[in-house]
Amino acid sequence: MEILLYFLLGTFSGILAGLFGIGGGIIIIPTFFYIFSYLQFADQILSHMVLGSSLGVIVFSSLSSTFSHNFRGAVDWGLIKLVAPSIVIGSSLGGITAGALDSYTLQGLVALFLVVASIQLIFEFPPPPQNPRTNLIGPVLAGGGIGWLSGVFGIGGGIFSVPYFYHRGLLMMKAIGTSAACGIPIALAGSLSYMIIGYENINLPENSIGYVYLPATIIVGLVSSLTAKYGVKIAHRMKQKKLRIGFAFLVMLMALNLLMR
Repeated sequence: MEILLYFLLGTFSGILAGLFGIGGGIIIIPTFFYIFSYLQFADQILSHMVLGSSLGVIVFSSLSSTFSHNFRGAVDWGLIKLVAPSIVIGSSLGGITAGALDSYTLQGLVALFLVVASIQLIFEFPPPPQNPRTNLIGPVLAGGGIGWLSGVFGIGGGIFSVPYFYHRGLLMMKAIGTSAACGIPIALAGSLSYMIIGYENINLPENSIGYVYLPATIIVGLVSSLTAKYGVKIAHRMKQKKLRIGFAFLVMLMALNLLMR
């Protein structure tokens, strides 16, 4: 049963990763909570195991999604080079601070931001007349914030980076492809942080490196890397407006999920 859930989770999270430029954490995290609770992981480390393992999976899905989007010319590598260093720093700090963070207040603030972002995407209010590369400080700070929030919540960051890239001048399709590429440094730095901070915890289950549970991470990750390309194909066949509205509703679901935790 456990293995079957891993395969199903990998399939759907990979499609979401390719379709919307996210790592799939929106469904990986609640599913891992269910599976790891069933496996009787210690309550003291349950959340950390879920988030660390989620980031481990996103390494796989982001690599596959980025490759497929790049093949179609939908990744802005110039922008990636600009934001990647601050993303790595932010994601590492997010993983390190997750254990001591008062998550309830932060979740409420993030949920509020996501609601506002989704409304802006649905109604397409005019974005500020600027390109993301015209001001170096803005993208660098945004990259750090996106990385930190992603590290804290164990997600690939697309839920934050796609609205940011779109409302800074990128077409929706390119915002999604560029966001998928951002998921690689986010997931690598974040999962490594969870491995390090949890390495000596006495409550770890077998087959774990720190707060990353290897069986779930490897199986879900490999399956998601195979299915992400199908999400990319769907995304490139959809009209920009439908893609934008679809992502907006996904953002709204993420906000509601955070509020109900």
